[in-house]
Amino acid sequence: MIDFKTEKHPGGTAVVSVDGQLDDTNRNYFFDCVRDLLDEGVAQIIVDCRGLGFVSSAGLAGLVKARNQAQTKGGKIYLTHVSAAIVNVLNLTKLNKLLAIYPSTSELLAELSPAKDS
Repeated sequence: MIDFKTEKHPGGTAVVSVDGQLDDTNRNYFFDCVRDLLDEGVAQIIVDCRGLGFVSSAGLAGLVKARNQAQTKGGKIYLTHVSAAIVNVLNLTKLNKLLAIYPSTSELLAELSPAKDS
């Protein structure tokens, strides 16, 4: 089972907080969530993995599919708060080369936010 909470931020950015397991039973649900955000004009999607307990090979395929969809629409997928176990899987599968991994959602949001007038 998996649950997503989505927050939109200025500058075409959204944070999708994931809670549960990303596997064959819900990878399409995840992809649909990402696709809907892209269709709404969100260009940068941060997937906060703090609550992600497990990713199967099908779940990894879902992440790659979402990344590819974002890229074709001029967007990007970022992963934050990724557990050491999942980072290890991403490294072993070389998906760390395709998926942008950052330690903190708040720091990434600050980096991606539109420049403020001084």
